[in-house]
Amino acid sequence: MLSRVADSLYWMARNIERTELNARILDVHLTQMVESSSEDLLDGKHWKILFESCSTKEELEELKNNPEAQDEEYIRYLAYSSENLNSIFSCVRVARENARISRDHLPNELFEIWNDLYLFTHQAEQEQFSIHQVRAFLRKVKVTALTAQGIIESGMSRSVAYRMIKIGKWLERAEKTARILNVVCEQTRETQLLYKGDDYYAWLSALRMLNGYEAYLKVNRPKMDPKTILTFLIADESFPRSIHYNMNHVRAAVDILENAKIAHYSSELYYALESLKNDFDEISIQELNSDDMLAFLNTFQNKCNEVGRIFSRTYYLIEPVSKQEQTQIVSIPEQLNFEKASSMKYKIEHTNIFDYDTWVDQSMNSIRLKPRTDECQRLLSYRTDITPVALTKEHVDIWGNNVESFFIADHHKHLEVKATSVVSIQKSPWIHRIDYSPEMHAIFHSDLFSSHYLAYLSNTAYTYLTPEQVEHVDSDIGQMANPVQYAIDVMGYLFNRFTYDGSSTTVSTKATESFDLKKGVCQDISHVMLGILRTKHIPARYVSGYLYVGENSALVGDAASHAWIEVMVPGIGWVGLDPTNNVEALENHIRVGVGRDYGDVSPVQGVYRGGSHKLDVKVSVSLIE
Repeated sequence: MLSRVADSLYWMARNIERTELNARILDVHLTQMVESSSEDLLDGKHWKILFESCSTKEELEELKNNPEAQDEEYIRYLAYSSENLNSIFSCVRVARENARISRDHLPNELFEIWNDLYLFTHQAEQEQFSIHQVRAFLRKVKVTALTAQGIIESGMSRSVAYRMIKIGKWLERAEKTARILNVVCEQTRETQLLYKGDDYYAWLSALRMLNGYEAYLKVNRPKMDPKTILTFLIADESFPRSIHYNMNHVRAAVDILENAKIAHYSSELYYALESLKNDFDEISIQELNSDDMLAFLNTFQNKCNEVGRIFSRTYYLIEPVSKQEQTQIVSIPEQLNFEKASSMKYKIEHTNIFDYDTWVDQSMNSIRLKPRTDECQRLLSYRTDITPVALTKEHVDIWGNNVESFFIADHHKHLEVKATSVVSIQKSPWIHRIDYSPEMHAIFHSDLFSSHYLAYLSNTAYTYLTPEQVEHVDSDIGQMANPVQYAIDVMGYLFNRFTYDGSSTTVSTKATESFDLKKGVCQDISHVMLGILRTKHIPARYVSGYLYVGENSALVGDAASHAWIEVMVPGIGWVGLDPTNNVEALENHIRVGVGRDYGDVSPVQGVYRGGSHKLDVKVSVSLIE
């Protein structure tokens, strides 16, 4: 699985879990406000517990600095504020965006119910504030989050995608449990010193915030004993929200991902999990005094947070910088912040018109006009209209392209194939942000990597360059040391060397010819770039599709279609580079087919019985606002 897909699934799961936990924590506080008649229970200490569990101390202090701030402002900030990256609204928004990006790996029902919650949250924010309205909102959030978990459990195969989602959920639960216990223990220590007794309501709230009150009473006496509660929420191996339970499941899931083998890149993760496991085995919570307990929880929370950070590093996920190192508030990953990412929607009309000199009595054709769907591009609608009318049979070829085949037995002198598509693209720049790490270097030079991408390492008749031509490139840009930077250098080299000329070459022109001509169309420039990269053992593939040029654009492309290349970057995946325009292939590039060269992705292929023909191709790419 590509790391960016895993990243989306992981953060979707974490934000779904955080949504439910924050809603539950706020609901418990509102319940306590209704149940309690004592002013002591509604003092600043309890707002502090609430904000440190769901937000930060600094944000609470900012609200307190406003003398007109009331309970309503505090609740709105935690529930609806877009400025608070950990408000319920923000968590719902980020989870929805991640689900949208990785939608092809998820059950459709999951995105639908979460999208409904996102729209409901917008509506709830506009309603007149009341405790009843907020409670209804929190109930809707909790039910939707639990429903989402049920859809994942019942509707997903136990694949890598499922494991990434579950690990995200378990890590979020473990970190939140550790955080709540740390905050409650610290805040109740003052009460214990002053009144020589335990804060009953604080520990009752801790159980309720973690949805463990009923489960706790089933196995313990109805007494709010802090050490018993801590033992239950930390070390119980059967309660789904205890830290021990969640970390055990994280370890088991990592074993499945790694086939229970410790590699050089996963050794740090295994060491952190083993260290945490030893803490469970060696500590006896009942023997700790209040000072030792607080120190233990601080250390324990930091270790839980560190496991999450190491997991992100191990699998090349984006781990945001927290506002507080100890509490580890996680904000929106930069690459998934949809205020920064580019999101575009296009309508594409591609028409091929064949006019034959004589009557054609049989025609067999295959077309590759259906855009791909992946983690960055989603096909929203597609329709094929064929004249004379013919039924199509669809299959996926060896390169993962959508292929439609049709047969026309009737006599005809005119054939028209029109494909209409609507595509949504959201893609953030990658190539200039990639740090070519030692781990990437080791993967790039491994036998497994070479054998897996062998098809994209061998040159074809279209992409072959002579040794003299390759030497000419080396003399201009130097030898390859970093394959990522080398690919960027080759792209710039060809952009500066080639002249875009649609009349200088044909569809059958080879790379050796266009290299000497120093001109051609996007197909020719892409073939030359593939030939150069493959001689350096860099896996690269040909991409066909469409380019949205728009008004006042510096981009250059064919009127019919466009071509560029993709390079395989270890740990990142296929990254598109457009040598015709010297840019990374981002939201203006609509992908249809991939292969070794143009021959694997030709839009229309076929045979017929009849005379010669003329072909007219019309392509329209329009932006949908």
